[in-house]
Amino acid sequence: MMRRLCLPLLCCVASVALAEPQDMTRSVRIIDDPPAEAAPSPQTQAPAIPKEPAKAAGAGVRIEALPQDEFALGAPMSFRVTAEKPGYVILVDVDAQGKLAQIFPNMVTLADPAGVDEKANFLKAGQSMTLPDASGKAAYRFVASPPTGVGMVVAILSDTPLQIVDLPDVPAAIAGQAKAADFVKDSTRMLQILPAEGERPIRAPKWSFATKFYGIK
Repeated sequence: MMRRLCLPLLCCVASVALAEPQDMTRSVRIIDDPPAEAAPSPQTQAPAIPKEPAKAAGAGVRIEALPQDEFALGAPMSFRVTAEKPGYVILVDVDAQGKLAQIFPNMVTLADPAGVDEKANFLKAGQSMTLPDASGKAAYRFVASPPTGVGMVVAILSDTPLQIVDLPDVPAAIAGQAKAADFVKDSTRMLQILPAEGERPIRAPKWSFATKFYGIK
């Protein structure tokens, strides 16, 4: 079934389950107003992380996990995204059980009383963004949380202003595999933008994707 995203009603898209501080089930948990970092849990055997999908010709975005791609429970996580062509960046996390959540932009970054800044997630060609902000000024942080195993973050680059995507969970049977990345990409390509009344007809943005697998142990 075709899934549509309505830009004028961004605040009404309730099906995107962003992890809040009370949600302990997300592998990448968003904590707003971050306190002092707690000590990570003792390390256990690292999960086998699959190779990243081959980069498609003309791909417009890259992503890497920092400081590494394996994390102990409770450890801070961050991601660096680089745009190879201009566009609007969205990050979605898929945990080891297939549960999908958008982690950037998130409810913290979208909660500005002045309204949503449509340029907040825009990158110029060649520009990089570290999330959370490497300067330490971000009002949130990412923390490695259960379930353990292999998860992934997919960077989605759109040529059209976009802050929220409505995507389904990944089937648990393919979570942590290259097929999971393909599922997210195919689901995203089905999205169409529903314009405001009297504007241009419904259309699909031009997308680029990059995937980073990570392990939580």
